[in-house]
Amino acid sequence: MIHSIFRVHILFLSLCSVILLSSCTTVLKKQLTRTEEDRFTITVNDTTVEKIINNPPGPRDNGIIFPSPTTKVITHTKTQYDSTSERYYPNFIRAGLFEGVGLLGTSSPSEGFGSGLFGVFGIFDPEFGTINRNEPRDVLFTGGLYRFGIFEWQLRWFRDAKHWTVGTSAVEMIVPEVDNPKSLVSIFPIYIRKRFYLRESIPYIAITPAFGFGYFPSQYGNASVSLDFGSIGGLNFRIYAGLAAGINLANSSLNSTSASVSSTIPYIGLGTSVLDFLNKPEELDIEWKNHEHSSWSVGLLSFSINMSSADTSLFGYTQVTSRNRTTSQGQPGIINGFSLRVAPVTLALPFIDKRVFIGTSLLHLGVLGAKEIIMSVFPLRAGYWHTLIQDELILEPSIEYTYYPSRVLNVSAACKLAINEYINLQLTGGVASGNPGNSVTAVFDLSDGDVLDFTTFYLGFGIGINERLFKESELRYSRKK
Repeated sequence: MIHSIFRVHILFLSLCSVILLSSCTTVLKKQLTRTEEDRFTITVNDTTVEKIINNPPGPRDNGIIFPSPTTKVITHTKTQYDSTSERYYPNFIRAGLFEGVGLLGTSSPSEGFGSGLFGVFGIFDPEFGTINRNEPRDVLFTGGLYRFGIFEWQLRWFRDAKHWTVGTSAVEMIVPEVDNPKSLVSIFPIYIRKRFYLRESIPYIAITPAFGFGYFPSQYGNASVSLDFGSIGGLNFRIYAGLAAGINLANSSLNSTSASVSSTIPYIGLGTSVLDFLNKPEELDIEWKNHEHSSWSVGLLSFSINMSSADTSLFGYTQVTSRNRTTSQGQPGIINGFSLRVAPVTLALPFIDKRVFIGTSLLHLGVLGAKEIIMSVFPLRAGYWHTLIQDELILEPSIEYTYYPSRVLNVSAACKLAINEYINLQLTGGVASGNPGNSVTAVFDLSDGDVLDFTTFYLGFGIGINERLFKESELRYSRKK
């Protein structure tokens, strides 16, 4: 089945965003941090009092009537030296990696883009972005809105009124239907937003009107209002309503025809964003070390190579066609597959025991063998965070359920060793049981005979990239005690 170029664009931009953030962590940290420096002179005054007893030679009677002669020496010293003290503050209202919105009502169901819930669940659907008009199709989320590399800064309008921001994103895509020329795309669009907070403690709840415009390659305006819930561990959820209208000029990158194509896109939608952090204006004056956290860990990427009990290794797997019948050939190896998690997060629960956690990730791809494959969007995970060595070695037993597109129950335990603030080493062992699902069959081009229910034991060695492990003292639940 032929697919729209937008499937490639979305996956490519997601990968580029991850690579960019992982390679530019130090630069981004400096850009998102405001440093204030105090220079001052320290003066140390010291006074030494020395009492010296002077006893002349020869016999003598000393006592109360005839005390020993003494000398008192008083010495004053003064030392001065220069000193510098630096304090670090956040320098942004919002900074995020990715936002996806599944849009309703942007086109007829037969011509819809098929973005799926939150704009991401449809990526593994065979009907996602299809352009084969000869086959019937009926999708619920007809359009999608995607933003990569999101930033907002404080806008001091109306006598420094609170909660006004100006922002942009590296790329914004508003896709109403399969037909590419109808889509509105811009690099670094400009947006102005105003937040009205219904809840001002974490997790925040706010109503956010916004207006923005894009200028290249599409020219358009976009007015919207959203109900926002977040940010907790970088996770956010939103309900959108809006209207976008613009034009793709003739012979542009989105419109290969000789005539300009205009679009008017009213929409409502459900959205989510990951690694998307929000600060209120007053939090810009709180040092980073004093900010409140709700997560045991927040990361960009987690990658491991897997040894497993699978019969066939992914790297030694081939398909042979003979007499119109496809059969699988291969053998197990030392390394049978790999695992990849994008934007993993582990949220501490404030009740029972804060070491009990729930977690998820934007994407989990687990390949335990040639046919033992797990693909999931926002899998559900629960477990217990146990500190073996304070601030350095963590044991994390957990149960994970992936419900789309694969249906797999994954019971595992992971040891994480922190190397520094951004890197940790991981050793994971567990058992996974379930079925890859029909969508995974299509993605990996497996025949129906190859896709079977599986139960596989595995051991993985991996690394967490830009994954920070928080200390218990940094959790806001600990600070309230």
